[in-house]
Amino acid sequence: MKPVVVESSWLRKQGRSLQKFGGAHLLLSFSAVAHGYAYLPRSGFMHGHATEGHLPASSAHTRTVTGMSRSSSRRPVVPYIDGLMSELESIAADYDALLDASEIRNVDPNRPGSRFVFVGSAEWGWTPSSPQLTGQAMELLGRARDLRPRFELLFPHPTPAVAKKHKAAFHHLEKWLTRPQGDTSVPSTIERAKAKVSDSFAALRAARDMLPSDEWATRVVVDTNVLLDNPDLAQLTPALGGRYLVHLPPVVLRELDDQKRAGRTPELREAAKRADRRLKGLRDNGDVRTGARVAGDVFVIFEHVEPRGEDLPSWLDLGVPDDRLIASALLLQSAHPSSMVVVATSDLNVQTKLAATGLPFIEPPGAA
Repeated sequence: MKPVVVESSWLRKQGRSLQKFGGAHLLLSFSAVAHGYAYLPRSGFMHGHATEGHLPASSAHTRTVTGMSRSSSRRPVVPYIDGLMSELESIAADYDALLDASEIRNVDPNRPGSRFVFVGSAEWGWTPSSPQLTGQAMELLGRARDLRPRFELLFPHPTPAVAKKHKAAFHHLEKWLTRPQGDTSVPSTIERAKAKVSDSFAALRAARDMLPSDEWATRVVVDTNVLLDNPDLAQLTPALGGRYLVHLPPVVLRELDDQKRAGRTPELREAAKRADRRLKGLRDNGDVRTGARVAGDVFVIFEHVEPRGEDLPSWLDLGVPDDRLIASALLLQSAHPSSMVVVATSDLNVQTKLAATGLPFIEPPGAA
């Protein structure tokens, strides 16, 4: 993030240039596809809706708020869980279509009157797939495998029964895409196969009902570039409503310290010092380790734990400050699965990586 902060103003200038050529629409389209939404430049999103104000914590998993895009238009901020469920429904629909194009045949080697009996052999099996159907199965397998770790992130401490249920559902879906020989789970008809697949998807959908309630419907991770532009943590109320909890991870606090001492320009060093003074002043409003008031119903926590975890996406490099910020946001979402975790950043690279993880982001007012 040190290199990113220095270049953030340059990126914003480039963003304005890209916008003239549809760059903003391209960015929104990429983010929308990552969440399973179709972006229409003239008419908004195909589903999801914007709403003002805030909803109680019990409704956090269905909440959609209005965020500021790089252009002057608004786009819905899709909560992490909603994005996952949208992806799950898309996979379910394509899986159903794949089964419709598949065939099942009798593969039982046992024959009446035979002197030999094959014990434990499969009775039914998949008819060999065409190259086109195999390609579709591989594409669907990749999507299912990509979804699984992000889904399991919401259940960091499952009971043995829950872990077994989710593992069985994903294993079943993957097995019928790879279609190994001798699979004894294949039923006699496609309709019965579709019913079994439907049960596996239902088990994953039901996981949403197990998410615990959260005191905070919205939690925000604020990037350093936002603090350098404007250190007022209450500036996000037009986009997020009047009640949210800000989390400042160690990588952001450390970068502010670095910039106030070694920023490339006097303006950057002064901006970092101004943000530093503003944040230190919040100590007078409460304990920043548990939640200090910023203004109204906006509170802030200064985090001290660095992100670690084997369940994070493999492509995140925790030696890179940008990736450490994203990892912190993902682990925050894991710790508070019913809350909508949003990252406030004007950094294009961070926004792109957030879209890949399924975490929503917003830009602060005036960033366009």
